[in-house]
Amino acid sequence: MQCRQPPKMITDQAKRVKRITDSLISLPTLPTVIAKMLELVDNPKTSASSLSNLIMRDQVLTARILKLANSSFYAFPRQISTVKLALVVLGFENVKEMALSLSVLNTFKGENSEHFDTSLFWQHSVSVGACTRMLARETCYRLAGEAFVAGLLHDIGKIVMNQYLPKEFSAIQSRIFEAGQTTEAAEMAVLGVTHAEVGAWLAERWNLPVILVDAIRWHQHPELCPRNPELPLLVYLGDFLTMKCNLGQSGSRGIDILPPAVTDMSKNILSLTPEALEEYRPSLYAEYDKASSFMSEAA
Repeated sequence: MQCRQPPKMITDQAKRVKRITDSLISLPTLPTVIAKMLELVDNPKTSASSLSNLIMRDQVLTARILKLANSSFYAFPRQISTVKLALVVLGFENVKEMALSLSVLNTFKGENSEHFDTSLFWQHSVSVGACTRMLARETCYRLAGEAFVAGLLHDIGKIVMNQYLPKEFSAIQSRIFEAGQTTEAAEMAVLGVTHAEVGAWLAERWNLPVILVDAIRWHQHPELCPRNPELPLLVYLGDFLTMKCNLGQSGSRGIDILPPAVTDMSKNILSLTPEALEEYRPSLYAEYDKASSFMSEAA
């Protein structure tokens, strides 16, 4: 009896999945100092001395953290001359935010293409981080620094695709900007996965907190997040407002109005209406100026 061959569509999908898997296996891990620092920050028994001693093992990271700590992004009124002082006056979470952000920006450079400019992408990402942090403060979310990192990393899957799957990513961008497809539709058609899923895989590989993994995975659909939907919701709103203000370029086309499900969530969870969100536009431009200084100091 002759064996039937599987449909070609399944074969092609299997090839795509294998290519994605092979590419993601080679993704970089976090530097040892950063990974250990994340572990220590999550330990309530960690002291400023032990954490500063760890960070100072990496002289380049130490210098860049101090440079960033003294930038207008953090706006501390006096000079911060040591890592330990930065930890004391800015807090563990802010220093973790700095170190992780510096590592991400240094790891993923990528190449520009017709529809994707990496510099504009990072401007957008940092701006979403700043906007998410601003909204987190305004709505009394528990950790503003955590909100910044979630906003910064929300689209990390796109830069991964650009760097590790450039041919497929270029095809995705063409579908978005030339054929008018949505980002999700284009990604599913070409790769069978979305940038949100790829970004969440990377976050898991880096052993980032579950709440950040979920924020990345569900930032496009916070209404589907099965637990702690506040952070992906804040990221969605930060992304929406940043796109409305044309700050940077994410590699996707923006939307004009919030979907009903997100509007309802925003009202019920954050007590934030679309009209109130619009009122944050002037503040976002100020946050963008700070984010620009973050980019220049982190470079």
